Amino acid sequence: MSTTRSPLGSLASEVNVHGEESLSRRVPRERTHLERQATHMYKRGEETWRRLTRQRVAAFLELFLLAMVRTENAHRAGYPQPQSVEMLLGTLVQRIIRWVYRHRVWTKYEGRWPMSLEHFDELDNDLANYLPSIHEGHQWQRIREYFVDMKRVREEWRREERRREEQERRQRQVRLNQVRRVLEL
Repeated sequence: MSTTRSPLGSLASEVNVHGEESLSRRVPRERTHLERQATHMYKRGEETWRRLTRQRVAAFLELFLLAMVRTENAHRAGYPQPQSVEMLLGTLVQRIIRWVYRHRVWTKYEGRWPMSLEHFDELDNDLANYLPSIHEGHQWQRIREYFVDMKRVREEWRREERRREEQERRQRQVRLNQVRRVLEL
């Protein structure tokens, strides 16, 4: 075991540099992306049993989409486990959808919305395709109306903003032309 040499990347080089016992070290159990995501949520304190916030809802939606929709990253077998499905669907219906329904705020500022527009679009599409009974529920339909209105208002606001910027640009151009005329005299 040398302290000045470094291994070249092969097992033989590893044994030469660090000794025979370097190959017999235990490797931790392989974890799926879903398990790593859940661990990170726990470390950041984003569990759904805590008081819900926009950040915790976003973390749960990422976990839900990972486990229920993007199943190739969720489990080694490629399909979700029944206990996980039951817990995730129960939390979605009883906690997340209710919280989003109660915390709708009619404002243009997206930071005040209960979830991001990207999460809404993806969740709405997946609920329509895979869970139509939840998608057709009263609360989810009100949430859909809310986000459709917010999209419309945001688009109108952006259009108004572009129109205002164009008008200011024209006014600057007119003033600049007037200054040029005066200087040419």
